[in-house]
Amino acid sequence: MVINMVITSRDNKIFKLASRLKSARGRNEEKLFLIEGERSVRDAYDKGADFYSVILSENAPLQFKADCPIYTFAPKLFGEIAETVTPQGIIGICRMRKCTVEDVIAGNSNLVILCEALQDPGNIGTIIRTAHAAFSGGVILTKGCCDLYNPKIVRATMSGMFSVPVVQGVSVKETVEAFSKNGYSVVAGALTDNSIDLYDINLKGKHLIIIGNEGNGVTKETLSMCDKVVKIPMHPDAESLNAAVAGSVMMYEHYRQNIKK
Repeated sequence: MVINMVITSRDNKIFKLASRLKSARGRNEEKLFLIEGERSVRDAYDKGADFYSVILSENAPLQFKADCPIYTFAPKLFGEIAETVTPQGIIGICRMRKCTVEDVIAGNSNLVILCEALQDPGNIGTIIRTAHAAFSGGVILTKGCCDLYNPKIVRATMSGMFSVPVVQGVSVKETVEAFSKNGYSVVAGALTDNSIDLYDINLKGKHLIIIGNEGNGVTKETLSMCDKVVKIPMHPDAESLNAAVAGSVMMYEHYRQNIKK
């Protein structure tokens, strides 16, 4: 349904709703979030995202057929909602997707990623995007992680969040225990006295890979629950790898070892 009139008032209910969704509190209360950009909106729609509505800037074309209400905002109002420096004239309002640890376990994938208290939206978005590419069956965001629907995360996933199940706000201990009981070997990346070179371990079969906080890494309590603690070989002068890069290396080593010959 296309709403033909151009919305120019900040008192408009859709403008007020979209404005509320710029904050984590507003998103959590409304159970809705924003996705911006022509490619991102179209990809989300093609992958079955549940759209509440689409907002266009005046004179911006709609490049795909949408079966949800479509509103047109005056450019000034559109700019107040947009997060990007150079908006592309289209924003989608989507309903949040509810997913649980049990749902991910039921998928019986060989690979699941757990992020422990990651704070950088770019890292989380990249991990979700890579997890999808590396055939992961899900990404788990523990309590203390950045809000999944932060606009920077939504952009960084490049629609990956609509292709792989993502759970957020769960306990590390309970999650690790649940996967262990269901046949998953638990692996974390960390530099400890007992860490094993990533390329010297067997990653065949079902694994839960844990990626730690950017500043503090994987906690000692979590490491104590792991079956294996691995390190990625690096140049002696290198201090560390970015969390998303380290996670990506581990994901693809798992993929390499599990490729069917």
